Amino acid sequence: MDASLSLERALRRSGRLGEAESELRRAMGLAGSDPKLVTRIQLELARVYIEGGDFSRAFATCEKVESLPGAAAEGHTCVANAHLLRKRASEALFELSQALAMAPRSYEARLAEGKAYELELDPSRAEASLREALTLRPGEADAHVVLGRVLWDEGKKQDAIAELRRATELDPFDPDACFELATAIPPGPERTRLLDRATRERPSFAKAWLVLGAERIESGRISEAAQAADAAARAAPGDVDVRLLVGKVALAEGRTDDAIRAGEQVLQSIANSAAAALLVADGHARKGHLDLAIEAYQAAWGFDHGAPTALVHASAACHAGGRDTSARAFGVRATQEFPDWAPGWVALGDALAGQGETQGAREAFAKALSLREGEIDREGVRKKLAALP
Repeated sequence: MDASLSLERALRRSGRLGEAESELRRAMGLAGSDPKLVTRIQLELARVYIEGGDFSRAFATCEKVESLPGAAAEGHTCVANAHLLRKRASEALFELSQALAMAPRSYEARLAEGKAYELELDPSRAEASLREALTLRPGEADAHVVLGRVLWDEGKKQDAIAELRRATELDPFDPDACFELATAIPPGPERTRLLDRATRERPSFAKAWLVLGAERIESGRISEAAQAADAAARAAPGDVDVRLLVGKVALAEGRTDDAIRAGEQVLQSIANSAAAALLVADGHARKGHLDLAIEAYQAAWGFDHGAPTALVHASAACHAGGRDTSARAFGVRATQEFPDWAPGWVALGDALAGQGETQGAREAFAKALSLREGEIDREGVRKKLAALP
């Protein structure tokens, strides 16, 4: 029985939910009428349904657990986790209040409580619940993962990274721990290794494939980015972010019409998608359709004033098309809105150099080199500086 349940957990963690469910059906035949074993199996079955996004079957299974002898507290916790699947934090907390009244030292209930408060955007309570959970089971990686997420949202980034590192130390092959740590640290070899491990351990991990695909595009590894996009599409074929990644790969491969089409399809379903408008803009810019590109860049900026990418890309596209007055305007806006974003200063420097304003270009390039936010080709910028008259 222990071997069967261990196999099921491994299958579930790897995303092979159908096989995990089959193994639990087999385990049920071994359990007979032992109430403790039946409870363990039903709880694992509920987890399979929750991870598969099947609320109805998860809820029904949790109610079965609640009716089993001596399993009321576990049943309430299970129902709470099912409610969290639907983002119903208040209903989850109601169930957890009953669970914790019966079993105040329940690790699973405290963990679920932390997730519920995280969903309610109450980080202080979430942190308190998770730290209580860790006093009960300090060696459990999943509580460290959730606590790391909560601390990150609180702005305690170093503490968050420390918790996520602790999670990967406790369970180096936990795909969720690897993914959360990867997205918390800067791009680099460690981040790539963590994402590779997460997708290897769970081949259906769409979110990890998305991040890995975007990273591979940035590093120029286009064929590997295409593989990541294909894997993400198999895992979540209808996901908007997956369709955008597929479009970005198409753009990187020079298939601009496919890229534009992908962005336009997303805009049909999400009319204010800044990422989709940016993809369309980049596609038109690559084809030399500058007026259409500028229109799409302006739309992307209008949809999302929290990111500098549309302004920087617009400036670069205008400079490449010989419209340095427009390039300068976009560059000035980028540096005004995001003064610490190095790519904006590079774009402004290119525009000023194109207009023959040597001193201004020199200052913009020097400013870019002095900043640490945003990836730039530092050697390329130094060469531009040296080439100025």
